[in-house]
Amino acid sequence: MTNETRGRGRPRGFDEEHALEAAMLTFWKKGYRRTSLDDLVQCTGAPRASLYKTFGDKRDIFIASLDLYGTRFEKRAEAVLAANKSMMATAETLLTASAERLAGSDAPAGCLRCNSTLEIMGSDREIDRALAEANARFHGIMEKVVDRGIARGEAGPQQLDHLSVFLTGAVGGMVSLARSGWGRDDLLGFVETTLRALGEAKDR
Repeated sequence: MTNETRGRGRPRGFDEEHALEAAMLTFWKKGYRRTSLDDLVQCTGAPRASLYKTFGDKRDIFIASLDLYGTRFEKRAEAVLAANKSMMATAETLLTASAERLAGSDAPAGCLRCNSTLEIMGSDREIDRALAEANARFHGIMEKVVDRGIARGEAGPQQLDHLSVFLTGAVGGMVSLARSGWGRDDLLGFVETTLRALGEAKDR
């Protein structure tokens, strides 16, 4: 489908980026199953026909939203990695930022990637593929963090897999804690404990 074709019927003021942002936040807040097409029409301000022409059906809009969510995290994480700090300092920055966001931001509870994995993984082949890719992208960032440590002699090559999985699991654990009502101090304490465990593990 060409951009010209996709644009037909689009109302004045319809902004794809804004619409996808709104859809992402709605899926994040309500979950996939509880989000209706009417919800998406309302939050985006776009007629139903325009949403279909631009993004596709509800599943397609969700997959595009998930991709946007992952891309935004990758950009933030790459900026942290670009600072070229140690593995421990990089991990601390990323984990602390996650804890602060989970505890104190205006964003919906939890994490779109984690929430959706728990809610709907296994229910739809295309969504499963998108969630698997989203989880792999996140884990890939954690691998880059550990790779940083390997390159600097902070960890051995044999530790790449288990340390990156450990960091991935730590973030997932914080998401669960935050959604269960644990507060900022609890999450920051969790980060401290995680970093101590990471320090001990990298020295083995």
